[in-house]
Amino acid sequence: MTENHPKLRPLNVQWVDWEGRTMVSLQDPLRLGGSGIMVPEVMAQLLALSDGTRNLDELRQGFSLRTGVDLLPSQVESLVQALDEAYLLDNPRFRQALDRVMASYREGLFRAPALAGGGYPADPKELRTTMDRYSEQTDPEGLLTDRALDGTLVGLISPHIDYTRGWRTYAETWCRAQPEVKAAQRIIILGTDHAGHPGSLTLTRQNYATPWGPLPTDTRVVDQLASILGEEQAFAEEAHHIGEHSIELAAVWLHYIAGGKPKTLIPILCGGPEPFLEPRDGAATAAWDAVDLLAELAASGDTLVVAAADISHVGPTFGDESPLDDAAKEHIRSSDRSWLEAACAGESARLRDHMTQNGDPTRICGAAPIYLMSCILGEVQGRVVSYDQCPADESFGSLVSVAGVLYNR
Repeated sequence: MTENHPKLRPLNVQWVDWEGRTMVSLQDPLRLGGSGIMVPEVMAQLLALSDGTRNLDELRQGFSLRTGVDLLPSQVESLVQALDEAYLLDNPRFRQALDRVMASYREGLFRAPALAGGGYPADPKELRTTMDRYSEQTDPEGLLTDRALDGTLVGLISPHIDYTRGWRTYAETWCRAQPEVKAAQRIIILGTDHAGHPGSLTLTRQNYATPWGPLPTDTRVVDQLASILGEEQAFAEEAHHIGEHSIELAAVWLHYIAGGKPKTLIPILCGGPEPFLEPRDGAATAAWDAVDLLAELAASGDTLVVAAADISHVGPTFGDESPLDDAAKEHIRSSDRSWLEAACAGESARLRDHMTQNGDPTRICGAAPIYLMSCILGEVQGRVVSYDQCPADESFGSLVSVAGVLYNR
């Protein structure tokens, strides 16, 4: 039955060119209904109106007022039906499917790799060969002699873009961190939660697996964090761990650099950064108490902190009107440089002030993990060891920028 008051769930949304037509790609971060659906550009306003406050007739009327186009009732019904069948609407059908998926996830021995066999090889030997090739192309011996700043490496920024586009930045960052990765007893990975609510810190007790086997989650620390955040809040969006790629793509590199040894993880997905930029006595008080606990762990000397985060997302793919030319790309490079300088400054207040004063004109989806890592690490000094702008469409009119940063104390 078609949903009466359709409400879209938080989704990954991009503009794409498909067979010569501009389409809106709607992808489910939970992957409940497969790879998602594509909607014609002309219907985008209908999606924007689908917030649960309008029935189908009101959707059609609102669309007409905003676009001057009159849709047939059957056209609205057809789109809503497609959204419902793909589990893209927040309704009882979606929640029932989510309950089934979460029961299976929690009963499993580990969180299965979501991208294995697609984003990277699922076969462990083939994956190692691929990672060896990436590393060899960046001269790993030279990277190890070109160490970061004086002091002990305590944290790093790793991309979460696909390996096909971002392999060089991954390799140039992780190969430099090899000695500390091998020595670390525990790794805190803060990943971007692309579907998370602002200010959320989402935990899981499941182990993250790579094709080389599971990486055990430190459930004792997770339990401590859950007692601070509150069990309901800490796991309210745990389903996001199932399909979210940010932690996974860092974990595979971690496992590779560690020589296949099963390093202990504390995997945390981070929602948008806005509440964290407010005073500590605001809405994110419990989250700050959790950050304080993580800071104590990071200061223990056996824990490495990783922010799995990309930088800017700019161009028509992300809703901008015009494709990027060389001058625009250089402007983004300069903007990224200023942002990263603030992130490397050694005090979280510098980055907080930069974000508060400048806003987010280039859509930095890794802002929360990077800022929280700076709060956890305290007085450290960062150095950008790799930077790249990766194409986000066939013509390179849109881009995702990525960076690798090492932090020393």
